[in-house]
Amino acid sequence: MAEPRPRQRKFAPRSRQGCLTCRARRKRCDGQRPDCQNCTRLNVKCEWQIQRQIVSQTPTRSMSVVSDNGTLLRRSVDPWSAFSGDEGSEKRHLLSYYIDGYVPSISVATTPHSFYTRLYIPMALESEGMLDAVIALSSAQLAKRTANPDRAQHLRNVSSRHQIKCHSFLRDRISPSGQPVRDIYQVIAVTLLLVGLEALNGTKSTRWLAQLQSVRRILNSLYSENEFLHSWEMESLRRHFTYHDVMASVMTNVSRTNPLSLSDRDPWHFQIPATAMFTTVDPLMGISYYLYALICRIQYVTTPTPAFPQISEAAFAATEREIKEWKYESPFSFENIDMPIALDLIALAESCRLAALIQLYRTSEAHKPLVPGLATRAMQFIARIPPGSPADSSLLYPIFLAGAELESETEITKCCERLSAIYERNRYENVADVQKVLQEVWRPVLNGDQRRDWEDVLREWGWFLSLS
Repeated sequence: MAEPRPRQRKFAPRSRQGCLTCRARRKRCDGQRPDCQNCTRLNVKCEWQIQRQIVSQTPTRSMSVVSDNGTLLRRSVDPWSAFSGDEGSEKRHLLSYYIDGYVPSISVATTPHSFYTRLYIPMALESEGMLDAVIALSSAQLAKRTANPDRAQHLRNVSSRHQIKCHSFLRDRISPSGQPVRDIYQVIAVTLLLVGLEALNGTKSTRWLAQLQSVRRILNSLYSENEFLHSWEMESLRRHFTYHDVMASVMTNVSRTNPLSLSDRDPWHFQIPATAMFTTVDPLMGISYYLYALICRIQYVTTPTPAFPQISEAAFAATEREIKEWKYESPFSFENIDMPIALDLIALAESCRLAALIQLYRTSEAHKPLVPGLATRAMQFIARIPPGSPADSSLLYPIFLAGAELESETEITKCCERLSAIYERNRYENVADVQKVLQEVWRPVLNGDQRRDWEDVLREWGWFLSLS
């Protein structure tokens, strides 16, 4: 008997006069103060707009602080403010920080359609597992942003506790066969957020790859059972998975214990229409959603097929052609995207295109001589993005693949400086790990010897990096 179809959420029109809690959940609000009926029924704090103003008409220094990326943070989400010690207040503080601090720090542009807020916040208000995932992420990032050692340790403990709760949530909903028995959307979303948490914490084991493989099996099962609904929620989850799957594809050749082939492919990666890129600016991929779907194919088409080598050759050529010919919608056509951000999104897209070709060409002896030139061009596009730009948050993929091919001391120095600036902004430990790998790759070059291959370094160290 087929599993029940995942429930499609139908949101009510957003209330402009209701409480902030109902507006975040996209529910009708009766406007009753101090607590509306929805919040009373769900036993959540009923927040109103007057409580969320940054400052009065004349801002004072004591009311706000400047965050790492130069933006103004409200005192209620100041990452260095002390917690009251009350667990409920702490959760509200961390939930507010997730919206006003964490999400902006990982988004390439501010968009009203971001699944991090539009989908995951309503889920968190209705699902303990999703709330635990959000709290785990927020507290983990705050722990890296505070200079107080005691507070940092407390936040790490908070993150660890909620991460354990997330695993318990998933165990209760996933059968021994690996398929969810209920709350399918929440299971996928919680797992994807945990993959992001592993990147933040700098996990170098295969744990994040196993988590991603779990989501892959669920998505493929839904597709095979004709349950692959074209709802906005499912499309958002597919997008989030696609972003992380690109990072998994980079690690394909590091360990070949379970190589993928064309027969193992995710069928829906090969059926995403090119028009999908015209819908919205993705918080992680910007205007490059279709390109990222193409990159996911590389892990399949570069796997040798000894019995039918022409199949792999044809797949390689087709993927190469599509990456080169890929066209994106002008970001100037999207609302809420100003000119500087639009230009950064274009530079990010072009650097990712060149990084994708580097990733593809590294698998072909005939194409490897083209890689150094692509790396230099990719670094030129990266240089067009000013340090501190929101696009910094998704630069790790192109800067790693391009940086690992550099041989000029000047280019290596610029790449190293840019990585240091990115780490200072987002404090993700995987950025620091990338720096260590590239320094080992560059070390022989700076001593006048031949550059090391980054895959050899990772195999030697037993690392499986996420570039998320």
